[in-house]
Amino acid sequence: MTQISSNTWDKLSQIIDENHVILLSTHINADGDGLGSEIAFYYHLKELRKECRIINATGLPYNYTKLDSEKVVEEYDQECDNWLDSVDLTIVFDIGDHRRTGPIGEKVYSTSTVVCIDHHPPKKENPYTLNIVDLNAPATGYLIWKYFQHIGKTERKLDIKVANGLYASLVTDTGSFKYQ
Repeated sequence: MTQISSNTWDKLSQIIDENHVILLSTHINADGDGLGSEIAFYYHLKELRKECRIINATGLPYNYTKLDSEKVVEEYDQECDNWLDSVDLTIVFDIGDHRRTGPIGEKVYSTSTVVCIDHHPPKKENPYTLNIVDLNAPATGYLIWKYFQHIGKTERKLDIKVANGLYASLVTDTGSFKYQ
């Protein structure tokens, strides 16, 4: 398994601490791994009192509406542009190819710090300031869990919205735990 060091997780925490307006996104036609990861991370950032939004290039698939009970996942349209102009930090999940964020990436990659958390190999030329990748992880949500462990968040009961996001991530990317 690719080892992600404690220093990597510390760097992620430092970047989050230094930024205030945070965009979370995933790939076009989001799946349970991307959505679950960004939803779990959204509620974590809200606990830190960060200004945060989830904006994806395409709408929430119907089969994931229960995962987003508070309707925090937004579909990109031009009305988002003013807020996107104020973003300090962009975190993308389960993305592989940075271009799969569509028009969102075009807006923020050159104007904000960009972090990628993923279990897919990244394209060589990418806009990431920090690229956290474990090719052997079963899902991106697993990496979110590992980060939460690192910062001590798993020492207490997780908020149900965070837990549901992580569970959806793992269930969808492991075929309901049928494969690794």
